[in-house]
This record gives sequence, structure tokens and C-alpha cells, in this order.
Amino acid sequence: MPLKGEVTVSGAKNAAIKMVAASLLTSDEVILTNIPEIEDVAVMIEAASGLGIKTTWLDNHKLRLKADEINTYALDTSITCRARSTIMFMAPLLSRFGQFTLGEPGGCTIGKNRPINRHLEAFSQMGAQIEFRDDAYKGHVQGGLKGAEVIFEKNTVMGTESVLLSSVLASGTTTILNAAQEPEVDDLILLLTKMGARIERVTDKAIRIEGVATLHGASHEIIPDRNEAVTYAIAAAVTRGDLLIKNTKPSDMTAFLAKLEKIGIAFESGKNSLRVWTLPDQEFKSVNIETSPHPGFMTDWQQPICVLLTQATGVSLVHDTIYINRFEFTKELNRMGTKIDVVQPSSVGINTIVSDDDYDISNEGEPFTVAVINGPTPLTGKRLTIPDLRAGATLVLAALCAKGKSEIFGVEHIDRGYELFDQKLTALGAKIIRASV
Repeated sequence: MPLKGEVTVSGAKNAAIKMVAASLLTSDEVILTNIPEIEDVAVMIEAASGLGIKTTWLDNHKLRLKADEINTYALDTSITCRARSTIMFMAPLLSRFGQFTLGEPGGCTIGKNRPINRHLEAFSQMGAQIEFRDDAYKGHVQGGLKGAEVIFEKNTVMGTESVLLSSVLASGTTTILNAAQEPEVDDLILLLTKMGARIERVTDKAIRIEGVATLHGASHEIIPDRNEAVTYAIAAAVTRGDLLIKNTKPSDMTAFLAKLEKIGIAFESGKNSLRVWTLPDQEFKSVNIETSPHPGFMTDWQQPICVLLTQATGVSLVHDTIYINRFEFTKELNRMGTKIDVVQPSSVGINTIVSDDDYDISNEGEPFTVAVINGPTPLTGKRLTIPDLRAGATLVLAALCAKGKSEIFGVEHIDRGYELFDQKLTALGAKIIRASV
């Protein structure tokens, strides 16, 4: 059934979770608006409350945080195992209080082990002592953190953000080279600047921070979630519908929109909106995609666009250069009738690129990080299991354009990153029932 109507995008998950942690850098109030009410944010708020931060919902999507009476510097595994984003508390705890204890972090299984070594190495460069003991990471620093030149060999969004959070109160100057350029990083910089931090992006990939003695409170509206916007854009395309996607910034999705145009999907961009539509008999064209850091094609977008490419004529190649284990969902799609093979890059004439620091090609061999998609193929509803967050939205998209009924298990993964996903889709004409099991 074609989806039609208007849908409003929520605030960006990948910005909100870092800003909850940033509130720890001051004893004054930090007020965040357009904050999404999703599970990953809820875990961050629970973690913040556990540290002693006062958290109060002032209205829908408006949260007040005040860290004037911190009572512990430790986050145990019962919290950290539920969301990898809890690692973002390490930097502000170390920066303001000189210590942290963090239980082993959880999150989606999309890399090898998804290590946090980049964060810890940066803290060490700034004078901190780091150790892993009693199943937890422990850090401490005497006399405060000191500015340093931090060079990331590979792009890291959370690593860049950790250095930002650890350097704003450090003594001296910190420079981040090969810094991430993602919009969510710049949104965090904007909040920190409002709080009194002195941060300058001197080039696209270089950030300079002059440490200050204290930060003060601030109010900030979080940017729209570009991953959610892309998901609804693809929903419009695969169901051959017509959607106006509101509260979004097409300027943050240029790489995606370029591929959408090549596939043959019609769209119209506004300053804060995106309309996407297709004709009932329109033929979709195959394309090749290689994920890369912003402003390239985001790794979070490759999963949902794979569903669209199963409806395109010809062979499409999707190469994920960020994670080595992000194609588990294709097994479920193949059960629905798609023809997707996950192969090694060299088998299709592509150079292997691996961003995962913990994956050693020389010892473990070339990873299987290219999806070869043959289309178009009709889809049939099946009983499906969700392996991770973005795969969850992807399987819902596949079910929407499939013949018959699908039962999808593991929807808690979707709730981690999408606010009222089933309700928003139902309002657009989808037939979805959330059942208790």
C-alpha cells in the first residue's frame, strides 16, 4: 500500500545522547529541546540520574538537566550494557571530576568488538591514567587534563566528541586532526559554545579547543535526525507513495539524495522539508554505493536503501567500509524473496577498506562487506527477526512493500532509535499492529 501524507522527524538520536553527557560539564542548568523520546535517550537519562544529575521533563521533547550535586563517578554494567552511548560520560567525568569507572559497554553488534581504544588513547595523551580492572574501565587524572594534539588515523565520530568533551575544561590548547565532520558533531560544538567553550573548526577536518576554567548553563534545540528522514524517504519510494517529510535538513543528506536521483526517485527539497514520491509503474535503476564518513554516504543509510535496490532493475553493489558485520539483515530479506549475496570486496573488483581498528585483515582474512543485489524481486511476508537498530527499520520497510503479512520480532531495537515509528507509519496508511508477546 502506498504511504501518503506528512510525517515529522524527531530530534537526532546521535546528537541528543552526547548532549545529555555534556550537561555534566557544568553545575548550571542545561535545557535541551527537540530531544527524541527513544530508548537510547532514556538509558542516557537513567545513567545521568544515577550519577546524581537532576533530570526533569519540562514538556514533550524538552528536558532540563542540572549536575550540581554529583554523588558517584561510576556507571556499572547494568546500565552501560544497554547502550554503547554511555561511554560518552567518561570524558566529562574525567574533565570535571578527574575520574570515572565504566562497565563494559553494549550496543549493536555491527563491528568486531566495537572497541573504545580511540577514546582511551586520547585521554592518555591528555594526561589521564587508564586501566581495565574488575571488568570495568577506570580513569583518573591528577591536576586536571592538559591540552594535546590528538590525531585520529581513521574517522571516528564518538572519538571526536569524546575529545571535545574532555578538552573544553582542560588547560591549554587541544587540536583534533582528522576530526569527524558529521552534523551531529557540529551540533555538539554549538551547544558547548553556548555553554562558554572556545571551539573553532579551523578546517573541515581540524578542530581547535582553548580550554576554559568553567562552563555555564545553556538552552539548545537539537537538530533533526537525518537517519529517520532517510528511512521515511525510502518508505515513500518502496511503497510507491508520496510523503512530505517535515523538520528535516536535506542539506545534511546530499550523498543520499544524489543516489535517490540516480535510482529514479522524484524528490523536492525545501529548507526544512523533503517531499519524496514515485509513479506506480516507474522503473528503478540499479546503483553502486560505498559508505564513507560525512559528507559521504552514511553507513546507517545502507541498510534501508538495500530494500529499495531489491526493487531496482539490474545489479547493485553496496560496500560498507565502516563496519565488518552490517549485512546480517540480508539473510532475512533473502527469506522474503530477494537475491542478495554478501561477498568479499576483491571478488567484485573493489578495494577492501576497513575502519574497524580491532579487525586484522592479515590474520582474519578479507571481510565480507559487499552486498550484491539482483533486482527487481517481489517480496513475500515472513516471520522476521531484527538483529540491530537500523536493520529493524529496514525489515519494516521490506514488510511494507511485501505481499502478505509479516511478523517482526525484536522491535525493541527499533525503539532505541525511532520515536513512535509504528504510529507514524500507521498515520501514513501502513497497516501495523504492535502485539505483546
